Order: sequence, then structure tokens, then C-alpha cells
Amino acid sequence: MQKFPKLIDNQVALLRADARTGQVLDEAFKVVAGDEQKVYTVLNSYYEAVRFATAAMEVEKSVEFVIYGKNEETLFYLSPVISNSFNFDFCVKLQGHLCRTLENSPDDDINELWCDGVAVPDQKTMKSLIGTKTIIADAWIGVDGQAKYEMVVKLGDCSLDKLKNGQNLSDCLPDEQSFDWVTIDIKKKTIELRLK
Repeated sequence: MQKFPKLIDNQVALLRADARTGQVLDEAFKVVAGDEQKVYTVLNSYYEAVRFATAAMEVEKSVEFVIYGKNEETLFYLSPVISNSFNFDFCVKLQGHLCRTLENSPDDDINELWCDGVAVPDQKTMKSLIGTKTIIADAWIGVDGQAKYEMVVKLGDCSLDKLKNGQNLSDCLPDEQSFDWVTIDIKKKTIELRLK
């Protein structure tokens, strides 16, 4: 397989893989069988790479993309499973739903909090999602909505089924009038959500 490229300035390297098998793909979306195949695409910035991967995923629906920085660190992972289910639209819906749920907390320290955003999560493979039944993402929560929290989303039967089928998870959000699907630790800046 091609060696990791030397990156300069803000350049990033993009790698493709078959989302179903995990096999690395070359730039022509063919399974890598030898060193002569080019597996990394060098792009000038992280944002250019995200745009490229998002557009490519519209055409190649079973391909996932990994974006690497200069030191071969993973900067972003884009999977068709995540992008169809726990996508930007769902994150916006979850943000509003969570705000209304926090307002309904019986704890005065919690009901004054609000959520200012939920990031689209970075997950490794469909297999790990189903195995752990967990999605980890970042959320911004606080009195001003600006403290970064680690959000652990536990998937129930409804959300697992939707995720496997690449469907939006909005129908799997519990009742916002109930607080029993949320556990929040203000000191540790963690929040756990349990979806249906």
C-alpha cells in the first residue's frame, strides 16, 4: 500500500474504504491489491477534504472516508451510516429537543442550562457502533451554552434499527417532557442520552 504522504502547511490526506468490509480503496474506488495503487489524496485543507468526501459520498454510497493530519492523526471520519442517521439535520433536532428536556429537569442547576450545538460524531465502523450500541459526540451546553461536553448516546432498539438502515434518528428521541433518558454531570462536563 502507498506510504503516507508528506504534508505541508494545512494539507491533509484523505483515505477511502468500503464501509461494508473495511477494505482500503484507491482513488478509483477499487480495492487495494498492490503498492502501485494510490490510496491517499492530498488536499489543501481540512475543509476542502470534508467537502470532497461529502460530495463523493453522494455518488459512492458505500464508501467511508478518513481525513488525516500531518502526523497521521485522524482528524475526521465520515461514514455513510453516520451521515445518513446522525447527520447535521438530526444534530439540529437533537439540540432543540435537548434544550426543552433540560428545561424540564427537576434540578435547578440543570434546568437553567441549554444546548447550543451538537457535533456530527466521528465513528470508526458500523460494526463498532452496533457492538457498543454507543455514539460519542461533542455537545455545547451550559448557562451560556458554550461549555464543551462529551456526549455519549446509548442506542436502543429503535435507533439501532434506524442506524442499520441509514435512516434519521429523530423518531427515536424520547419525550422531552421526561428527564429519565438524560444523565448529566456538570462538573465532569459529560452527558449521556438514552434513545429509544
